[in-house]
Amino acid sequence: MPSPADVGDRSGRHAADFAVIEQRLDEHTTVVSVEGELDLSSAPQLKWRLVDALEQGRNAIVVDLAGVTFMDSTALGVLVGVRRGLDRGARLGIVCTDANVLNVFRMSGLDAAFAIFRTRDGALAYARGEEAPRS
Repeated sequence: MPSPADVGDRSGRHAADFAVIEQRLDEHTTVVSVEGELDLSSAPQLKWRLVDALEQGRNAIVVDLAGVTFMDSTALGVLVGVRRGLDRGARLGIVCTDANVLNVFRMSGLDAAFAIFRTRDGALAYARGEEAPRS
């Protein structure tokens, strides 16, 4: 059962197979988990969830893509845009465990531009400014 700090959006065209779920861990830290296919029709939901978190002053953001089964260049563009919009001192960590999704980062050459981790704990440590090795 989601906690009161969890905010989910399971509406829209991909309601059965797509979700963006936000967990507010503290006043500065948010984890945005994505489930399903992250593409042209679903990427805007991720964008607005991340923009809202940043506008609320959250400066430690984790995007958990562990539940993503497919990601296209539109979604990658959303992540690039959010990364560019980070205030000084804000950090964005990404959890990515699927080889095909990770390959999207690699093929675009953006794997080096993002802090990508195999675990949520690693991404959280990075986003909070703690030392964590990249995986």
